[in-house]
Amino acid sequence: MNIDMEISRYRSHGGQLSNVVSFSGGKDSTAMLLMLLERGEPIADIVFFDGGWEFPQMHEHLEKVEKFTGLKITRLRPRLPVGVVTEKTPFDWMFSEFPIVKRGTSHVHRIGRYWPSPAIRWCTGRKQEALRSHMRAFTHRHGFTLPLQQCVGFAADELHRLDGPTKKDSTYHVQRYPLVEWGVTEADALAYCKKRGFTWGGLYRYFDRVSCFCCPLQSLDDLRKLRWFFPDLWKRMLEMDSWLPESDKGRRFNHAPSVAALEARFAAEDAEDAENNTDADGGQNADCPA
Repeated sequence: MNIDMEISRYRSHGGQLSNVVSFSGGKDSTAMLLMLLERGEPIADIVFFDGGWEFPQMHEHLEKVEKFTGLKITRLRPRLPVGVVTEKTPFDWMFSEFPIVKRGTSHVHRIGRYWPSPAIRWCTGRKQEALRSHMRAFTHRHGFTLPLQQCVGFAADELHRLDGPTKKDSTYHVQRYPLVEWGVTEADALAYCKKRGFTWGGLYRYFDRVSCFCCPLQSLDDLRKLRWFFPDLWKRMLEMDSWLPESDKGRRFNHAPSVAALEARFAAEDAEDAENNTDADGGQNADCPA
């Protein structure tokens, strides 16, 4: 479905499109989008930020959502600074090569933003900047009355996520949380999506969250499952980790000094488990008559 045609159709009926769906592609934002459509609410735009660190299954999911709804998802991507030439993706370059200038000076004291942390989620900042810029441009292009309603897929059992500086309204948009309005929990959202045939390639069998595969803020258990069930993605994380200077403590990967340190830890756990299993098998065999 052509979004410009949709805009014209609603305006011809005296309507004013204002819902802009902030679409992460996970169970909650997917359920939110489908429920908005089921309720007959007009959708001005569906916006997904592609940082390049998503699970491959997520891009397949986006195509399936587009086919299911007949609506086009707008994909935003980070950009490199003017003049930067690199074979790396923009986020990979920011992660490993972005010059960090000491505040109040022109002195570059570090190269690379390094892994995001709970205190410095620079990747989220880039996403929010891209969304704000897109919404401003979208508003001016189509002449909507401000503010737009930015629909965010926080579930009814995630009320704690509604607080914080990133959740403030602006001149261009006000935050709206449809799933909270409707009392839809995370479990409800997943069941709703599964009933309509969305599976994410099985990602939710392993993880509660399916955003960036390399997120340092995920649990140790999720990182173990990533290493075990998605070895290619784990290998990519090790490669990314190798781009950072070993001597700099700022490269810390939340749970450990580095991804390489986590690999050593997980490998040691595997070896211990294998040894324990061998001992258990040996004990059973010892009880068997010769």
